[in-house]
This record gives sequence, C-alpha cells and structure tokens, in this order.
Amino acid sequence: MKFKYTILLFAWFISSSLSHASDLDSLAELIQKGRETEAIAKINRYIQKYPNDPEVKFIYGAALDHFGRTQEAEKVFLHLNRKYPNNPAIKNNLGVIYTKLSQYAKARIYFESALRLKSDYHEARSNLGYIQKLDRVYLTSK
Repeated sequence: MKFKYTILLFAWFISSSLSHASDLDSLAELIQKGRETEAIAKINRYIQKYPNDPEVKFIYGAALDHFGRTQEAEKVFLHLNRKYPNNPAIKNNLGVIYTKLSQYAKARIYFESALRLKSDYHEARSNLGYIQKLDRVYLTSK
C-alpha cells in the first residue's frame, strides 16, 4: 500500500517559498535522486538561516521519512503539530508515519483529526480507509 502523503506539497513549497534561496534550487532533484546527505545538508542550511520557517521544517520531516528515517520524521512532525495544531497536512503525515511504524491506533487518530479540520481531504480519507480495512482484516482473523 502506498500511503497518500502530503508530499506533493514538496514541489509547491520548494517552488513558492524556497525558490528565493539559491542554495536550495536543486533540492527537489536531490530528494528524487535519493541523494540524502546533500538534500538534508541543504535543508539544514536553510533551517539555520530561517529557523522559524514552518514550510522548510515540513519538507525536512517529509525528506527524513522519504529517506527511511521515520522516527526522526515523527519528531519533526510532532513539533510542527504542536506549533500548528490546525494544519491537516501535518496530521495526515503523522498518520502516515504511525501507519509505517505499525501504530495503527495513533494513525487513525491523526487521519480522523485531519478530516475534522478539512472534511474533503482526499489523502487523509484514503489513508483512514486503509486503516479501517486493516481493522476489518484483524477482526475477522480472530
């Protein structure tokens, strides 16, 4: 199952808020090519320059998860969730992270929370459906 990240926001964030930073022009390409060390270094340089930029921290968390550093990504998204509790994209990504960590009850809470904030959030609805399917399979296997 491929989870519906809000990772599509990667390109939007990079093109809208980060395009003015010349050292980040190739960030999306680095991430897509799997060049973790370079991508994370560029993101960290941007965070040092602009420590209060929530978009780059979102990208940082998504990049960490993309590169298999899911538990580190969890910490980033939990921090973002505390600072921006009304952002459904952050909650959806937390749900995806908890699904990957097989913490389905937590995942459900975050997907449902994202949907309470934005009822037409397709990715969160799809992800919640996946969790509900897992629940049905588990209950019928007992």
